[in-house]
Amino acid sequence: MQELHFELSYLTLRGLGIGSPDKPMILALHGWLDNAASFIPLAEYFPDYYIVALDVTGHGNSDHRAAGNHYHLMDFVHDLHELVESQGWQPFILMGHSMGGIIASLYASCFNEKVSTLISIESFGPVTK
Repeated sequence: MQELHFELSYLTLRGLGIGSPDKPMILALHGWLDNAASFIPLAEYFPDYYIVALDVTGHGNSDHRAAGNHYHLMDFVHDLHELVESQGWQPFILMGHSMGGIIASLYASCFNEKVSTLISIESFGPVTK
């Protein structure tokens, strides 16, 4: 396991790399009041994959937004898209738990060419009403 950090234009996202980077990647997004370490127990069930477990903005070791900024769901999607573009990731597996599943489903619906598979754990997507 290794600590990861990704410099975006306005903040730094951090997370954990679990497994070998030579394997197919799963980008994992945690739930509310959680962090990247949530995926450590699951990693043993994915030995054929490299898991990039991300601390989303304002959680775990990732930076918080500047005072006066928001944490709306689409703000997380924007952060995720900048990360994916900055890393040049090809279609990858996107896995999200709870809030991370909502973010993942929004991202996959907006940028479906970037996501080969969407895994949603205890999440049905955003509430619209």
